[in-house]
Amino acid sequence: MKCCVALALFLLSASVTAQIEHSPTVAQCQADQRFWMSQLQDLSHPLPGFHVMTARHKEMEACTQVDPANEVQYYNTSSEIQANQLTRLFNFVQRHNLWDKFIDEDAAGKR
Repeated sequence: MKCCVALALFLLSASVTAQIEHSPTVAQCQADQRFWMSQLQDLSHPLPGFHVMTARHKEMEACTQVDPANEVQYYNTSSEIQANQLTRLFNFVQRHNLWDKFIDEDAAGKR
């Protein structure tokens, strides 16, 4: 019985430890910011999926805490990422003819 409890606690602690996200380093922040911004500015370059873009946005937010001296660059990259995501969402709404439904529901207070 003690072995089962010990094993369960070990597995639980291992899964919780695996979920802890560590802050990026200053070097990682600076390198990722430069690379991602260059991708965002290169219109011929295919960008990754929505979830990857969300993760990049979150990293740029974390980088403002790790490297406050370059906060403006991280903010700009994060803003470009969000603008790209918003454009994708808007294009989806247009492709599926959902704009009028959105406007109607918004006017009705469904937010």
